[in-house]
Amino acid sequence: MAKKISRLPGPEGEILVEDLEYETIKEDWNIYKLADGTTLRVKMIMKRISRGLMDDQKTIRYAPDGLPMYSVRWGIVMDPDVPEELKKK
Repeated sequence: MAKKISRLPGPEGEILVEDLEYETIKEDWNIYKLADGTTLRVKMIMKRISRGLMDDQKTIRYAPDGLPMYSVRWGIVMDPDVPEELKKK
């Protein structure tokens, strides 16, 4: 598969990024009990993972801590379980 290279905002302006192929191993729900009795289930769904590249489009871009720079695009799925008394009639 050919590399997909694009530009994204970075800490010092736009940077080149390469989209990475990935496999989803696990996507769990986070579950919260609100003071009003609502149980809120929230899950983050990954849409795209990219790694920063230098301008030569071959060399990995690194953060000051020595780790490769990554960017993620994600979405949120929310499933509320609301008490009957809070539902609009």
